[in-house]
Amino acid sequence: MRFRVAMIGAGGIGSNLLRILAPTLSQSILSERLGGIEITIFDSDLVEQNNLHHQGYSVFDIGKYKVHALVESLSIFESSLISFKPINCDVNESTNLDRFNLVIVCVDSPHARIITHSSCLRWLDLRCRGDNFMALDYNADDSVIKSLTNLRQKAGSCQFEDAIQTGNIQFGNTAAAVFGSQWITQHFRIVLGEKNALHPKIKSESITFGTLNRYL
Repeated sequence: MRFRVAMIGAGGIGSNLLRILAPTLSQSILSERLGGIEITIFDSDLVEQNNLHHQGYSVFDIGKYKVHALVESLSIFESSLISFKPINCDVNESTNLDRFNLVIVCVDSPHARIITHSSCLRWLDLRCRGDNFMALDYNADDSVIKSLTNLRQKAGSCQFEDAIQTGNIQFGNTAAAVFGSQWITQHFRIVLGEKNALHPKIKSESITFGTLNRYL
């Protein structure tokens, strides 16, 4: 049976994460040893002009669903061992995640986060703002998870308000994507029982100022 991954969000973090991870998985023995990997991407957003600076989409993608444009760009890496499935809707209830082995949250939605955190699944939650990023996973203490996630949090862009207009593009989203790619690869190795496999330590970090906090 294929190892099934749910990726929630195809924006600044999710799109870059899969573009980093897909070439590796397409050539990796891990995909074969897991019996194949199926990655389902959830996002209801359309590609807009403001997404082009930091999400890896092109002008030809404008007006398309992000998930469809992203899967099109990843199609060259698909094989009998790795596939990508676009779902152009958001995760609104726990049943959306029933069939998955792993959930990666890459969307600025407290509702999707809480649904994921409340499940019995293994998960990684990636967040960013400006050049900062935060990573939480299922190993974190419940009190830490709850203190950093609540429904009063407002969704927002990973870029500061005037970043695109002034050219002050920040790359916390890319840093989160790199962290996520490392975490996912190590998680696959953990699932396969490799003794020296370790998840990267969950934390918040600034590209400019370094590590801000560690949660384990």
